[in-house]
Amino acid sequence: MLDRSRPLVLVGLLLAALTGGGCGSDTEGAVLLVDAQFNPVEAVSAVGPVNTSSGVAQSFTVINDGKLERFWLLLSQGTSIDSGTIRISIRPVVGGVPNAALGSSIITPIDVDTATLPALGAETFTMFDVGDQPGREVVSGEIYAMVVELVSRSAPPGDGNEVVRLLGIDGSGGDPYADGSASQDAGGGYVVSPTSDDYLFRTFVLVP
Repeated sequence: MLDRSRPLVLVGLLLAALTGGGCGSDTEGAVLLVDAQFNPVEAVSAVGPVNTSSGVAQSFTVINDGKLERFWLLLSQGTSIDSGTIRISIRPVVGGVPNAALGSSIITPIDVDTATLPALGAETFTMFDVGDQPGREVVSGEIYAMVVELVSRSAPPGDGNEVVRLLGIDGSGGDPYADGSASQDAGGGYVVSPTSDDYLFRTFVLVP
């Protein structure tokens, strides 16, 4: 499940390889394409913390009609000495933020042990395969959000620090990713980042 590389200089070559002929697929005649993505060359400058009662999300706009096949997120362990379990879902966006209902996810939510994520300070993508799950059909122009929420923590949050970080780019100088936005939930519902931050990600769609 885990992919331990963050392509930077070779992004163009990777895109060419994935969108060319002979790509892998789970349906005869289908082609796997890189779809919506935000993976700039500059260093990470924004952090979405996931703590006891919080979640973070990044929305994106679908480019190709097809089936969501996999996605990458730039996750790392947090500054807390605790570990825990996070739950990742992909939900429709309502009013600029993720649908509040976990059941709206177009994939079966994925639970991840935070101890398996890259160490604090690492800038490496973690890859998640969706596979043949039903309901993962997407249409160009639709907007979804990748949502990362804490399910459980190994110990009481005595240090008050986050157990997971979703990494991205500070948008205070301008919106880094125009086709989506970061949002955070500190317990009262998701709110779009006031500084227009965006978290790094990549999606892949299987097209007919």
